[in-house]
Parts: sequence; C-alpha cells; structure tokens
Amino acid sequence: MKQFILLGLILFGLTASAQQAEMKNTDMKSDEQAIRSLSMKWLELTKKHDAVGCAALFADDGVEYNMNKEPSVGHAAIKKEFTDMHMKNPDEKVNWSTERVDVAGSGDLAVEYGKYNVSGLGPKGTESDQGKYVTVYKKVNGDWKVAADIGTSTKPVAPVKK
Repeated sequence: MKQFILLGLILFGLTASAQQAEMKNTDMKSDEQAIRSLSMKWLELTKKHDAVGCAALFADDGVEYNMNKEPSVGHAAIKKEFTDMHMKNPDEKVNWSTERVDVAGSGDLAVEYGKYNVSGLGPKGTESDQGKYVTVYKKVNGDWKVAADIGTSTKPVAPVKK
C-alpha cells in the first residue's frame, strides 16, 4: 500500500512540475509578445517624432546610449535627446525589426535584438544609416519598461580619399 501512495505522490509531483513549466513557457511567450508590441509602439512614436511618448517608455532610471555622446539617463534627458535628434533630422524616416527576444527565467528582464535602417538624416535629409541594436527591458510595477538601449551602425565606412 505504501508503494502505491509513494507512486501516487511521485506522479502528482511530476504532473505539477510539468504544469508549472508549461505555465512558465506561456508566461514567457506572452512577455515576449509584450516586448515585441512595445517595440512596435516605440517605432510608431519615433515615426511621429513624439519625444515625450518615446521617453515615457523608459524606466525612471532608463539609459539611452548615444553615438559619440554621453548616455542620456532618465525621462527628461532622454526626451531632450530625442527632441534634439528630431530637430537635427527633420526628414528622418526610421524603421527597425526585432530579430529575437530573450526573456529571463525570472520574468523580470528581457533583451531585444534587432536591426534598423534610417534615411533622411542631416539638415538636408540626404544621409542614411543602418545597423543593429540591443534593448534591455525590465518589469516595473508589472509593466515592461526600457532599461537601456544602444545601437551600432553597420553601414560600410566610406574609403578615405588620398
């Protein structure tokens, strides 16, 4: 009789573990979808040159790493950076796509990897760029927020004229 009880407890434990793993996978998939949706919201705000909306997607201590500048930390600095960028590039047309999202097993951190392209850069709108980016997200009071964002150009460097 004790063997049947022990076997029953083992089977119950295995079933409960499998259900927890399935629930965790479901949560991770929904978190991944939430990150992808947030990224697309950010893209739409960027296309509208909505610096306030973009900055609001960041955590209070969020960091935007800028090329050849010090990072912007916090909503006010990030809003200023996005505003300045849009003013310097009034004809900017940007697009990006998510290649992969990794959600931490803890469910409170995620990393998005992707690629971007942008045209209409510069005062005359004749410059362009392309590259890769990494964005780290963290859950703040149950909502995903950008913790850090950085991109790097993969555009070939023009040869130096001699």
